[in-house]
Amino acid sequence: MRVFSKACSLLFLSTVFLHDAYAIGRHPPDRNSPLKNESQGQMLMTAYRELSRGMLDEAATEYGEVLADSPHEIDALLGLAVIYQRRHQPDLAAKFYRQALNEDMGNAPAAAGLISLSIPADPAAAESELKELLDIQPSSPELQYALGNALAFELRMGEAEHAYFIAYTLAPDNALYAYNLAVSLDRLHKPHAALPYYEKSLRLSMQYPGLFDPNPVNRRIREISGIQEQKR
Repeated sequence: MRVFSKACSLLFLSTVFLHDAYAIGRHPPDRNSPLKNESQGQMLMTAYRELSRGMLDEAATEYGEVLADSPHEIDALLGLAVIYQRRHQPDLAAKFYRQALNEDMGNAPAAAGLISLSIPADPAAAESELKELLDIQPSSPELQYALGNALAFELRMGEAEHAYFIAYTLAPDNALYAYNLAVSLDRLHKPHAALPYYEKSLRLSMQYPGLFDPNPVNRRIREISGIQEQKR
C-alpha cells in the first residue's frame, strides 16, 4: 500500500481546507506478492479498504493481525503509522514509520510520512530533508506532496503549488493531490485554473468516502462557475 501522513491544515477562502494529508496511495497492496500468503493478502486488502473509508479501528485490527504473523510486513507497518497519525498519536506513528524504513530504507511513503510529522515544529528542517530525498528520488509523488505541505505550512503558496502539481502529475489518480493542487491555485487567485482540479478531486474521492468533506468543495465549484457565467 502507498500511504503517508498528515502534514498541515490551513483554512483558505473561508470554505475550503488544505486537507490534512492522510494520502491513501495510488495502489492497494499487491495480492500476488510472493511475500504474502493468500490469507495475509486478503487481510491487507480489507484493511486498505477500511482505512480508505475512515474505519480506523477495523483497519488497525486487520493490520495488527497481519503483523502478529509477519512482523516485517511493510504494508501493515505503513497502515498502522497512518492510523496513529489520524488519531493524533505522532509518537506511535513515528514508531511504525521507522519500522517500515528499517525494512526498506528507500521507502518513500515511510520517509515522507516520518518527515511530515515534524512540519508543525520545524517546517524549514522538514523542507530541507525532503529536498535531499528528492535529489535521490525525484519521481516520488509522496515526497513531492510532503514538500508541498511543508511549503504551504509557511504560506509559500507559489512554491507549494509547484510541488503539488508535480505530485499530481506523477499520481493523477490521487484525490488529495488534486484537491490540494486546487486549493493552492485558488489561494494564488487562480480560481479558473483550480476548478478542474476541484472537480477531479471530487470524482476521485468517491472511491474513498470520508477522505474529505465534499460540501465546501462543491460550494467553491459553484462560486467559480458562477463567476465564469457572469463574465460571458
